[in-house]
Amino acid sequence: MPASDSLPSPPSGASRPAAAAASAAAVTPAAGVGVAPAIGPAPAAADPLTAPRAALMSAVPDLALGLVFLLTWVMPRALEPRLARSLLVVMVMEFIVIHSAAFMGLAVFAPGSRRSRALAIARFGGFYSLFAGGFALAFGSIWPLLNYWGLTLNRLLSVLFGQAPDGEEQLFIRKGWAATTLCYLGGAFLTTWFPLPRLGMTPDVVSSLELPSSGLWISQPWRPLAFGFIYFTAVGISELYGHRWIRARDLPPLQS
Repeated sequence: MPASDSLPSPPSGASRPAAAAASAAAVTPAAGVGVAPAIGPAPAAADPLTAPRAALMSAVPDLALGLVFLLTWVMPRALEPRLARSLLVVMVMEFIVIHSAAFMGLAVFAPGSRRSRALAIARFGGFYSLFAGGFALAFGSIWPLLNYWGLTLNRLLSVLFGQAPDGEEQLFIRKGWAATTLCYLGGAFLTTWFPLPRLGMTPDVVSSLELPSSGLWISQPWRPLAFGFIYFTAVGISELYGHRWIRARDLPPLQS
């Protein structure tokens, strides 16, 4: 007798639950398979390196400075008759500040005691103040020295307002240093090698500034005004977006 004839036939109706179970298994994913339910697109992850309010508070002073440079270029006597002379000093001091503010910002978050960090900041500030003091002597005014510390405070606003999240402060400072350096070099190149209009900087206005020494910025003071407008506006926009155009992997490594 064939083996199939020796097996008892299932009772009628017993195949219905089995069929139902098989049908359910066919449409239900097994546990652990990882089939995600259809819940729509996942929300975008927040940018870890920027806080909107802090970014705005850091960017506003730079954008305002850019506007002052533009207004002085177009209407040099609208705010103060000799303001262009002071703004020329601003661009010289900003070159020093780009270097000193980066070192001071990194010192704030360096490992060690609070006393050691404070001493490091004081050393950097004192060293770079010597350069600002030299310009103060050349111009016969304390304005360059005050200007240096005001610009340093402006460059450290992102640190003071907590724009970078915990643990990412040094990375953010390094990105800010890279952004300001590139903006400064780019602005200097554009305003040195390309022709620029005088706008409101007529020969009478230029002579009234009584600028000391000589050079391109002295004979054509509308160039540093254009430079300041381009530089501070670009830096302000970069701060609004947390310097995201600067990639961390392109930054030079920190020296221990």
